[in-house]
Amino acid sequence: MNKKSFSKYLLVPFVLYFVFSAYTLNGDHDKGKITAQNVISDIKYLASDELGGRFPGTLGDSLAEKFGIKKFKEAGLTPIGEDGYRQHFSFVSEIKLGPANSLSVNTGTKKDYTVSTDFVPFGFSSTGTAEGDLVFAGYGINAADLNYNDFKDIDVSGKVAVILAYSPGYVNPHDDPFSQYEQARRKCNMVKEAGAKGVIVVAGPNTGEDELARLRTSTDNLGIPSVSVKRVVVETMFKAAGKNLEEIEKGIDSLRTPNSFAFTNMTAKFQVDLQYVTANTANIIGYMEGNDPVLKNEVIVIGAHMDHLGDGMKYGSLYEGHDPQIHNGADDNASGDAGVMELAKYFSVNHKEMKRSYIFMLFNGEEAGLLGSAYFVKSELFKKYNIVTMINMDMIGRLADNKLTIGGIGTSPIWQGMLDSLNKTYNFTIAYNQDGYGPSDHSSFYSKNMPVLFFFTGLHKDYHRPTDKWPLINSDGEVKVLGMVKDVMNTLDKMPAKPEFVKAKSDNQERSNTGFRVTMGIIPDYSSSADGLAITGVRSGGPADKAGLLAADVIIKMGEYEIKNIYDYTDALSKFKPGEETDVVIKRGTEQMTMHVAFNK
Repeated sequence: MNKKSFSKYLLVPFVLYFVFSAYTLNGDHDKGKITAQNVISDIKYLASDELGGRFPGTLGDSLAEKFGIKKFKEAGLTPIGEDGYRQHFSFVSEIKLGPANSLSVNTGTKKDYTVSTDFVPFGFSSTGTAEGDLVFAGYGINAADLNYNDFKDIDVSGKVAVILAYSPGYVNPHDDPFSQYEQARRKCNMVKEAGAKGVIVVAGPNTGEDELARLRTSTDNLGIPSVSVKRVVVETMFKAAGKNLEEIEKGIDSLRTPNSFAFTNMTAKFQVDLQYVTANTANIIGYMEGNDPVLKNEVIVIGAHMDHLGDGMKYGSLYEGHDPQIHNGADDNASGDAGVMELAKYFSVNHKEMKRSYIFMLFNGEEAGLLGSAYFVKSELFKKYNIVTMINMDMIGRLADNKLTIGGIGTSPIWQGMLDSLNKTYNFTIAYNQDGYGPSDHSSFYSKNMPVLFFFTGLHKDYHRPTDKWPLINSDGEVKVLGMVKDVMNTLDKMPAKPEFVKAKSDNQERSNTGFRVTMGIIPDYSSSADGLAITGVRSGGPADKAGLLAADVIIKMGEYEIKNIYDYTDALSKFKPGEETDVVIKRGTEQMTMHVAFNK
């Protein structure tokens, strides 16, 4: 999603010593004191332009790793990765154009178009060739709940479908019932379900743009070739057919009625050639052994993710521009990283008082789908330690109005009473969340039946945008949050027994976060390469739980819909209504099973 030049980093190795020396712990290290000065110093470096947004596998990522290792060494942590403090893993970091991308349209006269100038494949496109008669399928939306179907009066089977981006409601965001159908991947899947060989997507005039989609990194494969084209390409088709694209589009928008048709004697042929780039990155892991001969065998994990979005061109960015911009990620999640480092320093100074053992972790690949934490909990290293709880910090640097969110309190019966008691010192206005699952690394540990806590100071307008910079950090507020985390850890350390694990009550987040009418109550495993949708966990009391689905099952079919990936799953889920039932086919190990799921009313 990367045209950025890294030439400005050429001098970094030469100056690395001087950069790090500026962040050496000051005299407070002797007391283990957590200070606003130390917190902001750590964040300022991690969120600096020199680290380029800490995208996994880049030079900035490597510099962040070295900084984390330096801090862990200063704290006296024992390296327990496969390579010192590092636990290496790889992932698909980028999709690039191969040499064989092409597009030609025959309207009576054949015209060839140029990749990156006239068209570009979508990252979710399959590789290969699509060739056939051209049909116009409006917005490519089939929404039974809205009584709208662009495919009702047109046969796209075996053809190349041309569709408009967005929806008939896009021009009026205050009255857009189609919003959940506007994502390009979902629309292209509807075209595939209608039987098309390939799909061409064009931006509409109401967006004020004639710009190609970004080639976003994706491990998904739609199953048919799919490309974004400039408007001028499709206008040529319409003019040759004696039609006006803008007038037809405005008619669909104003009436919210489909106007699909087949082009007469027009064909298209296009080839998609995508190359998947694999990058290497690492979790950073340090260990501190406790002093009690029995309790030291129980390990508490304190973690935060170290990666961010680089220049925003690969995945995850909410920046609306099309140019590369460094996403510094000061709050997300240099703030959490600073928290782990400062807590490691504090407990190293107070180590003799600690009974249990501790693992301090800086995860990588979180923004790509909790990849680093998922890798860790599946690894032999995870099996080596008796981990009894995990505390996660993600975005703890923007405390406002003294409001703090703590997730995972439903994962152990001790959490709420402990936190309420400790909060008498801090007087936070706390929003508690029961669920052990969530959009951060604690979810991977909860999937292994482990009590978790998740500290978070809230979303803001700079989230996943280039404006998430260090001057906006509330360092005094973060010190206050870290004080509470420290007190939680000290309280856990003194308990005679480990925290009891319980399944948290579902907060129905799958339904509320997506706008779907129903929920299965499963947590997808984004790190899996299985052919289907692997699940990493099942929400207690949800439809999947009642049907007997388990963590590590792989969903391959829902009703009549084949499931190859998360997008097939969400598309299929959108077809069902509350109270309906369906069969779900899963793979459990080598066995294929059929479960009957009843969606809640």
